[in-house]
This record gives sequence, structure tokens and C-alpha cells, in this order.
Amino acid sequence: MASATPNPWGSLEPEPQNGGRRPLYPEVGSLGTLLRGVRKHCPRCVAGGMFSSWFTMRTACLRCGLRFDKEEGGYLGAMVLNFTVAMVLWIGVLVVGLAVTVPDVPVFPLLAASFAVLIGVPLATYPNSKAAWAAVEFLVAKTDPDYRPPVARDPRARGLE
Repeated sequence: MASATPNPWGSLEPEPQNGGRRPLYPEVGSLGTLLRGVRKHCPRCVAGGMFSSWFTMRTACLRCGLRFDKEEGGYLGAMVLNFTVAMVLWIGVLVVGLAVTVPDVPVFPLLAASFAVLIGVPLATYPNSKAAWAAVEFLVAKTDPDYRPPVARDPRARGLE
């Protein structure tokens, strides 16, 4: 006959995070967060609409309120991402162009292709690189001890807070 004894180790269990409340937006891994950013979605809640126009990013998410720009001029990483993509594609165009036309290299068409890649690619990938960098900053902010993700609150406890 089993007796109902209290668990002597129950007090050693760690306290549930956020006081036992469930998170409002479920956590995803780092890769999922980066993919959200590349797709121009909020890294926390997956809401779209990070940009009000092609070159203008909103300051915060419309759904969860996550700030996208942590500090003024903090998008150096986004510029590096954008520059890296453009340079890799440009080097690819140069290598293929030179490999195909090695004895008689046509300078003007290769120069025109270079201008098209080095001007067009950064303009085309600007929003994606900026949103991807916002996802990287979100991943860094999650490791901060002061970071508190929003939690679902009990509507009955509204007057107690």
C-alpha cells in the first residue's frame, strides 16, 4: 500500500521562469530567428511589416513592441552583410566573365555587369540585410540577464499588478 508522502526534494526544484507564466511568443532556435529576419519578419513574434517603405524600417514591431534599432547607427553589421553579398556575387560575375572570354576580354560589358551587380545587389538586398541584423541583435539581447520576454497574463489579475 503506497502512502502519499510529500516530495522531500520538491523545494530543490528551480523556480519556473517568469513566475510560472507561459511565454506570449514561443521561443525558436537561432537559425529560426535568423530565417525570420531574412524574410523581413519580427524575430520575436513573426509579424510582418518591419518596413514602412523599401528603405524605411519601423522603430518597433507593430505586434509585440520589440525595438528593431537598439542604438543610433547600430546597423554596421547590416552594411557588412549587404557588402559581403554584393562582393561575393561580383567576384562570381568576374570569374565567370573572365573564364568564358579569357583570350579576348570585353572590358565594357564586364564593366557594365560589374556596375549592375555592385549597385543593384545592395539596393535589392538592403531590407533583408537590415532585418537579418535586427534578428542578430535580438539573439544577442536574449542573452542579457535584464531581457524579459513578454508573458501571457491572467486577465483576472489585472488589478493586482
